Amino acid sequence: MKQILFVIAMEREALEITKELGLEKIDDNVYKKDNISLIITGIGKQLTAINLSKYLEKSKIKPDLIINMGYAGSTKSKIGSWVNVSKSFNYEWNIPGEQRYEIEGYNKDLIEKIETDKIKNIPCYSAESFVTSTDIKEDVVFDMELHSMYVICNIYDIKLISLKKVSDNLNLDDYYKNIDMKDVMELKSGLKLLEELI
Repeated sequence: MKQILFVIAMEREALEITKELGLEKIDDNVYKKDNISLIITGIGKQLTAINLSKYLEKSKIKPDLIINMGYAGSTKSKIGSWVNVSKSFNYEWNIPGEQRYEIEGYNKDLIEKIETDKIKNIPCYSAESFVTSTDIKEDVVFDMELHSMYVICNIYDIKLISLKKVSDNLNLDDYYKNIDMKDVMELKSGLKLLEELI
């Protein structure tokens, strides 16, 4: 049976997922039932890297697949819509002589895409803070965690799926307004896109 690990940044994002999947709390940030586990990492690339690495080091069973779900800002995608991440980039990685946004040696193609016409496949750029403007013109999303997961998946050779719910169009004021909008901020509808996997 395929071992699946959900990686979610915030408790409020994770709780409706744990309830929908019938997961039981194991400790402060880990939930589990049968072959499905969930870890709440905290916000940002650093906490995600630390807490996901600690979890994988302690875990007796390596997951076959990591599924990341959460909110993201978007340049063009409609607020409240789901997107499937097709590629992961590190937004702050801009070092002379290096490929912009990509850390050399951690670029295995481990991101899997959901094959359906119900959801767009677009790139995700992970930033250290909320992105409110960018010179990137195409349709992309911005989050604060995915690239750390992507690098760790490269290290451990784990497949990765990331579904992002668009919370705003790079506008912090709109993000805070949308927090109270249930249709925008709920995440359990994303599980329907994963039905064949879980």
